[in-house]
Amino acid sequence: MSQTAESPDRAEGAAPLLQDSPASWTAALAGIALFLVLGLELILGGIPHDWALATWLPYLRTASFLSSFVFPVLGFGIGWAKGFPRWSYPYMGHVLLFSLYMMNVATPGLRIFGYTFGRNDLWGWRAWIPFVVMAVMALLFTRSLRPIVKLFTSVWQDWTLLTLGMFGFMPLFVAVGFDEVDRLYSLFFMVALTIVMAGTALAYLRSARLRQRVLALFAGTVLVVGIVTVAPTVYWLEHGWVNVTGTVIAGVIVVGVTCSPLLAALLRRSVRSMEAA
Repeated sequence: MSQTAESPDRAEGAAPLLQDSPASWTAALAGIALFLVLGLELILGGIPHDWALATWLPYLRTASFLSSFVFPVLGFGIGWAKGFPRWSYPYMGHVLLFSLYMMNVATPGLRIFGYTFGRNDLWGWRAWIPFVVMAVMALLFTRSLRPIVKLFTSVWQDWTLLTLGMFGFMPLFVAVGFDEVDRLYSLFFMVALTIVMAGTALAYLRSARLRQRVLALFAGTVLVVGIVTVAPTVYWLEHGWVNVTGTVIAGVIVVGVTCSPLLAALLRRSVRSMEAA
């Protein structure tokens, strides 16, 4: 990726960093597409059942539901084939966490390849099949381990990429956080959170400076986690019971883990600046 002489993110004589120029609009749209697709599923899933809806909406709901499974895996595979550019990190993060999450999910009555899931049948190792199949396809396409090497070297040069990858966890975090919350209550938050998640990804990918990228991810993470922590808590205080202290602590831990690489990135840049001075 091109780098200008005025770039503040490259110290003289230091190894070049990969993320000193904004992503193209095509790459930025590819990055936010994940959050728009998954956000649409969250929004459609939040529409109350008793609303009078257009006849075509159930078909859109079905297409959105299927896309929420297929689209992230496709994005992960395309990202691998292209050498894991910046926009692909949230796809990878989401696919990894979603596969881990699905290991402990039961889908009774679902029939796949002649097998019908029972009431107590968890997905287990089968949850990793889409990830493994796409990884094998990408490996056969590239016929090289260079994309994997680039994946780690890119993170080593720019630790904000690790937080960007973990930001791909947010749609699943939102879905779990609002689980069983009244649809009409959660619908507004689904719309707002979709805008925040997509806006965060766009701001990060179109930023040219490290501090801008750090600020975008930190603000977006705090806002998403804050809403998912507070809104369902307020709902359950009125309609049931919730451990407020435990919920707040969990939210703080999520923010801390997700944003810790941002601090590492700033410290790394400060050390390089002092060495170059």
